[in-house]
Amino acid sequence: MPNSDGSGSASSASDEILYIGIDLGTSQSAVATSTGIRRTVASVVGWPKDLISYKMLKKKVVIGEECLKNRMAVDMIWPQEQGVLRYRPSDPGADAGSREAEAVRHLTSFIVEMTEPQPGQEIRAVIGAPARSTREDRQAVIDSVDGLLDHAIVASEPFLVAYGLELFNNALIIDIGAGTLDLCRMHGTIPIDEDQRTLAKAGNYIDHRFHMLLQDRIKDSHVTLEMARRIKEQYAFVSSQKEVISIDFQVSGKPRSYDVTDSLREACESILPEIITHARELIVTYDQEFQQELRQNIVLAGGGSQIRGLAEELRSNLTEFGPCRVTAVDDPVYAGAIGALKLAQDMPTSEWEQAREA
Repeated sequence: MPNSDGSGSASSASDEILYIGIDLGTSQSAVATSTGIRRTVASVVGWPKDLISYKMLKKKVVIGEECLKNRMAVDMIWPQEQGVLRYRPSDPGADAGSREAEAVRHLTSFIVEMTEPQPGQEIRAVIGAPARSTREDRQAVIDSVDGLLDHAIVASEPFLVAYGLELFNNALIIDIGAGTLDLCRMHGTIPIDEDQRTLAKAGNYIDHRFHMLLQDRIKDSHVTLEMARRIKEQYAFVSSQKEVISIDFQVSGKPRSYDVTDSLREACESILPEIITHARELIVTYDQEFQQELRQNIVLAGGGSQIRGLAEELRSNLTEFGPCRVTAVDDPVYAGAIGALKLAQDMPTSEWEQAREA
């Protein structure tokens, strides 16, 4: 079967199975396939605003980075909001012809196209979702890929991270995405609801809070949310140590430097109280005999795991229960997708058939 670079044997792929792991994210989606493909796309869809926009873009719809680069020329929709698809057929009054519905279809189609399925190939995918997403939320994901995949299963995103890392027992995963922040406690079996938490304060919450603080701090320059997001992604930190972060903003057409250190720290630290509260709950309600091992296996994942000083800050706030070890995944971009791919490859055919019939 051809590899992603076109190499491989000449045998037909028609009788092969393509396994896919999908991290369908609020801000960014990632895929990993059994053929070795690893790709990402910004989870945004846009339509040209007018004739000039269309003449420039030469497309009726733009997706991902192309959409962001041309955001002044397009009407944009982010199909996911706080980890949930904005269009769900089961919702009262849901309009299959709405822009939200179109955006979902365009994004999911684009994601599947990135995996380069071959003609006649059976496609089996595991797709990540927030830890405590509802049955209706998960069904909406299944509906969004109907006709694109032969089989699809939706699973808890932090569970998929744990599965990919083979952290099957006595581990706590804290997955900080853009739309949701999810916690999952692993204890040698598939986690149930009481082992998991989904919080709304995540990456996008930090972005909006930082943007608000910047607007208060820098009144003589127009600061956009996208500018605040880019600064956060480059400099995000939580720390008691003084670190000066100076950024140039345009004032009357000229650059002027502003110290944004305190604003950025305050925004990043705004998610800490809830993380600490729920991590404590998952630790103290765990079997006492295994709490020590659980505290030694706390793993941060998702884009938010890259906030400097976060692992140490969490460790210091959880040591009241005993020594803790908090680490971050090596690959925050693909950790969820790779875990989903591994689960897809490990699932017996009978489970896939059962999922399709459900």
